[in-house]
Amino acid sequence: MQEITVDTALVKKIFPALPMVALVLVVGSWGLHHFAQRRLEAGIADFRAAIGPNASFSYATAKPRTLARGARFTSVTYHNPVMTLTAANVRLGGMKGNNVQGEKIGSLILQKVQVMAWGNTFSLDEVDLSDLTLPNGARPVDNAPQSLGFDSLVLGEGVFTNFHLAAPATQTDMTVAHMRVDHYGLGQASHLDLDHLATQINLTPTRRITVDHLELDGPDFAGQVASLIQSGHLVHETHPYRVDLKKGVIESSHPLLQVDRLVSSRTSTEVEDKMDSRLTNLAIWSTGTDSISLLNAFGYDHFMGNVHVVSAGDRSAGHLRLEPMTVESPDMGNLTVIAELDQIPFDDMLVVPETARVVSAAITWEDRSLASHVIEALARSRETPVDAYRQTLLASLSASDDASMRALGRFLQSPADHPLQLALRPMKPVNLMMIGVALSMASDPSIAAPLGLTISTP
Repeated sequence: MQEITVDTALVKKIFPALPMVALVLVVGSWGLHHFAQRRLEAGIADFRAAIGPNASFSYATAKPRTLARGARFTSVTYHNPVMTLTAANVRLGGMKGNNVQGEKIGSLILQKVQVMAWGNTFSLDEVDLSDLTLPNGARPVDNAPQSLGFDSLVLGEGVFTNFHLAAPATQTDMTVAHMRVDHYGLGQASHLDLDHLATQINLTPTRRITVDHLELDGPDFAGQVASLIQSGHLVHETHPYRVDLKKGVIESSHPLLQVDRLVSSRTSTEVEDKMDSRLTNLAIWSTGTDSISLLNAFGYDHFMGNVHVVSAGDRSAGHLRLEPMTVESPDMGNLTVIAELDQIPFDDMLVVPETARVVSAAITWEDRSLASHVIEALARSRETPVDAYRQTLLASLSASDDASMRALGRFLQSPADHPLQLALRPMKPVNLMMIGVALSMASDPSIAAPLGLTISTP
């Protein structure tokens, strides 16, 4: 075995130096900690000066993170005249200092957060923000609180756990189990990923809305927030975006709407707008036996089927073309619509039913049960036995001088064998909401002619 020898002379030289090395480490560590503590105190003082005299910032403890250039706070409270924020723990890391672009923070984690603002209360178990840039804004004027700057901050990634909103004024309660936002900033295409959304509106009648999962990819969230703050309206976006929703439910004392999946993609420019939307296993229930609805009128308690809409729009002209829209219902039948509409408010699509007009349309209906339900509903409204009404109606249609009415008679005689085709070419565009009323009076030549209505059965 090789003999191990120790250089006793070297040991004698090193050993007396060890206390000096330890002293240097202790003093150096204390010096770094002291420097970090002073820097933290200076940063807190700057922050308090920036938020103005009408706002306050307090905490129980504050400890610097020397190497990470950050800090740890406990029992944090921020208050101004419009909001109060509290957090049990706050950790900052990767501080890069204030520059022209703003204060850059590599990591900001808040735990047990509560925000009270505008009469509402928000709470979260944890907020984890990465690559955050707080904008450099002007100091408050006339003792006004500093703006939170949600419209102008930049965020690489934000993860929010167990979000809860209570809004007493609207009797709304909302929870989100998990939410992630990526690439938030003016002009950036952002991404939202959300799990287990539940909303309850306790106004009469009570409404509950749940979503298992939602992904929204592409919109400029910061740009939309800025627009809402500045004008109260959303602006037209030219970012392509995609929505993917799974298991959406709206219910009250009974089910109202359910969809297994909704996938929609949109590409928009200053002059055109294209969209492709698909709803899988969409179910819509009537609102009750005492309410007036098409489902109740035709003897159905709910609709079940798949919907696919492909559209192309001319924004400058306010025109929209469905190419096509299809509805597939195993119980009722299949609908295909190719249509051209005008007066389309592309930036406020919720009012489309009120403003849109039909320029032309081609409609194909492959029936499974709807035709017989319509005849039964018409017979009930006339207090006539169904069979007697059917025979009278078929006889009247077959004897008509109008080829369209005779085609309608053939369809009603054997709906499964004769798909129904309708063409609309009105003399002037007709309001979308009036089409149903007009079609119900299609046997009147004075109504059918201005609509340019023709009916055929191939």
